[in-house]
Amino acid sequence: MNKPELLAPAGDMACFMAAINAGADAIYLGGEEYGARAYASNFSKEELCEALSYAHLFGVKVYLTVNTLVKEREFDRLVSFIKPFYEHGLDGVIVQDLGVLLELKESFPGLELHASTQMGISGSFGAKLLKDFGVCRIVPARELSLDEICDIKQRVGIDIESFIHGAMCYCYSGHCLYSSFLGGRSGNRGRCAGPCRLPFEVFGKKDVYPLSLKDMCTVSILPQLLDSGIDSFKIEGRMKNPYYVAGVTSIYRKYIDLYQENPNSNDTVRVSEKDMELLKKLYLRVDLQEGYYHRHNGREMITIHKPGYHSADEKEFLSIKEKYLDCDRKIKLFAEIRLKIGEKLFITIWDEKGNTTSLCMEEIVLAAQKRPVLKEDVLKQLNKTGNTPFYFETISVIMDDNVFVSLKALGEIRRDVLILFQKQLEDLSNPRIQMQSIQDACIRDKCNFQVITSSDKNDETIHKKKLSDRYRICCQNLEQLLVLLQILPQYPQIAAIEINAFLLRELSDDLIDRLKEIKKHEMDCYLFFPPVFRQKTADWFLPYRNLLASDLFDGFFCNSLDTLSFLRESGLHDNKVLLADYGLYVFNHKAMNFLSRYGISGMVVPYELTYYEWLDIQKKDWDKSTSAFCSEYLVYGYLPFMRAANCIKNTFGKCNHKNEVITIKDRVHKDISVFNQCEVCENTIYNSIPLSLHGETDKIKADYFRISFTIENKSQMIRVLDLFMKKQKDALYEYTKGHFKKGIE
Repeated sequence: MNKPELLAPAGDMACFMAAINAGADAIYLGGEEYGARAYASNFSKEELCEALSYAHLFGVKVYLTVNTLVKEREFDRLVSFIKPFYEHGLDGVIVQDLGVLLELKESFPGLELHASTQMGISGSFGAKLLKDFGVCRIVPARELSLDEICDIKQRVGIDIESFIHGAMCYCYSGHCLYSSFLGGRSGNRGRCAGPCRLPFEVFGKKDVYPLSLKDMCTVSILPQLLDSGIDSFKIEGRMKNPYYVAGVTSIYRKYIDLYQENPNSNDTVRVSEKDMELLKKLYLRVDLQEGYYHRHNGREMITIHKPGYHSADEKEFLSIKEKYLDCDRKIKLFAEIRLKIGEKLFITIWDEKGNTTSLCMEEIVLAAQKRPVLKEDVLKQLNKTGNTPFYFETISVIMDDNVFVSLKALGEIRRDVLILFQKQLEDLSNPRIQMQSIQDACIRDKCNFQVITSSDKNDETIHKKKLSDRYRICCQNLEQLLVLLQILPQYPQIAAIEINAFLLRELSDDLIDRLKEIKKHEMDCYLFFPPVFRQKTADWFLPYRNLLASDLFDGFFCNSLDTLSFLRESGLHDNKVLLADYGLYVFNHKAMNFLSRYGISGMVVPYELTYYEWLDIQKKDWDKSTSAFCSEYLVYGYLPFMRAANCIKNTFGKCNHKNEVITIKDRVHKDISVFNQCEVCENTIYNSIPLSLHGETDKIKADYFRISFTIENKSQMIRVLDLFMKKQKDALYEYTKGHFKKGIE
């Protein structure tokens, strides 16, 4: 049976100590910058270095969360921020931003790089790409089943870190823009305001909570998780208090150990009612569920009605306080001290792992002139370990009769040998010290990539349109595609159409012929893939391999590393342009450099960047491989706020296995459209009003403008196209400019 790492959260030093005392194998925490829990207390530089030293005494690893998107103007501080922690023995960094990933790879040889769940890895394709890059661990999407996680482990052989307890987001991590556009607090920047926890009206039912998942608790299915080969069991909660951290960590520590002691008899170890009740009371919502390990979605996962919270009583809190908050963990030591007349004072100490330190003092042991030192005096003085992280289990005293040595000397030798031993333990667990012999090789190999292009036709085609032909039009469904093909002659400014890749199933021979016809007029045709690309998604597309590889499509928009790797591994990128869609976030020039190494030659500007932040990126010196990068800027569209594995229709018993749009109402009675993608059983939730930058296009420095149709009918499509291309006014009753100027925190 696999022995996984138990990974606990720490939002401050009190939580950190609670995790250590409760038996965590590793702790993840954030510094003062770049972390996805901006409202946690987090750790100062001094606190974090102190935490590293202390954790390493107990063999506990520390991972730093650098799991936000980093804007260009913030990027220059990154290396100086990481450097002191790297030198102090930081065990790993959890990363979301692709530019940050590249920078850390280049700047810090040997530093473990972990892909955050915010990176949205949901299959073996993205995991393999990252492993080949040098990432040693991924935190896959929480929506994956246990079988899918095992499949990634088997296919790729990369370390897997998976959540086992705590709060659950309704949306796939890294794909939520709801809080961002509602109030400027972005989940991608660690500032989510949690609007999904608010009430909605659904199918006529008011004040229900369709987007509020129950909290995860997997203690009862730990044997299955242990057998799966998951390498690290992660507890959510960097915003939680020390009682939560200590209580939850200690209970999972208890049952992981018990199950491993009884690997062949799960019935002999059952979760006690008392422990389960305590888990419910430690900041968890009233109802619990086991996550997505054994289900894709379902009503039983959703709160539905306004959630309440359990609360532990004073006695339970007092018990946690006494066991884990007021009583620090100590390392058991053994000692032997020699007091021989005429010899120097000498001591040796060691631990259960065999680590040994000896110290010889200059002071000579003398024959006693008056009262000799007794063995009890020696033991009393050596056992004064005080605030050190050590205690002596046994002390062997080898001494002559009638000896004398000062109590001060005994105190000094105890203090000095413990300091030496502590330094030894810190050095043994400091990966920077242990890697000296391989550091030169790491430096030679750092980021040794071959620049890959999709095809020789990239540079020829990416900018072949006239300056006025600057619009690319996205269509979500078949009806929109048919309308677009019908009205294209009216809009000569359209340079390309971008089609939902799931429409491959709808492309009849007649429709394929019509698409071929528009290509004769030098109009490009692209497919855009979904933001989430699981193995079942790949399996859905494989029957269309020949069509994907045909000349019908000039290129593909990739919304995830999984999609990018799938297209490359399948050979479907040959003679195609590969482009980064909005979900492959390019928040800085380094992210652009990263993607260019994998054949990406163009991008859609992320929806959360202001126009001025986009200009900041363009001012930087890019790699030569990105010099011809083609940019596309969204100027119209209902923004996809959430992509979710759960289905609102299924939650309310309305599943009819059809792709369609339903409407829910938010607390201010705004209609919110939810698109049901039944091929992969997922929902996309859109903003209640569209983004529109009509009147701003003359200012925007980009190669193309994107108009994205999602829920519009024919008349609405024509109205929007007329607004942008014929400059007609009053086409939109209500709209937003999104983050064009105001941006996110």
